[in-house]
Amino acid sequence: MKKIQRHQILVAAASYGFASAPRPERTNMRLRIKLEGESYEVDVEVLPEPADLEFAVSIPDTIGHPPPPPDSREEDKICRSPIAGIVVSVSAQLGQQVCQDDPVLVIEAMKMQTTIGAPVDGTVQEIHVSPGETVKPGQPLCTLV
Repeated sequence: MKKIQRHQILVAAASYGFASAPRPERTNMRLRIKLEGESYEVDVEVLPEPADLEFAVSIPDTIGHPPPPPDSREEDKICRSPIAGIVVSVSAQLGQQVCQDDPVLVIEAMKMQTTIGAPVDGTVQEIHVSPGETVKPGQPLCTLV
């Protein structure tokens, strides 16, 4: 009794099944496939069973180690106003070490106070505003090094 092998073929994102009897003496076989009412004759190469296949894959060293983060740009070290308002207080002092998001100053807009944090870790090099001063969105407030 011959054993029937069932196969799946993927054509244009659609899967189609067919059956064939094994022919170990041949490495190629000719099949007739019916697809959407049309018959096609195709030559199919018979591959060894998956257990007989050997794969050699080389993985680059960079895959296991992500690239280092980029150095901060000078633009990143400038603390800018996110909103228009009035500077209520400046809590940072020249030469003070600050970490990212440490409070640097407070701006009031529409009777709400917003605490502005340092954009990156660094040392306060220059303060560009003073309490009572009106600021616009994007205006530099202080510079870090």
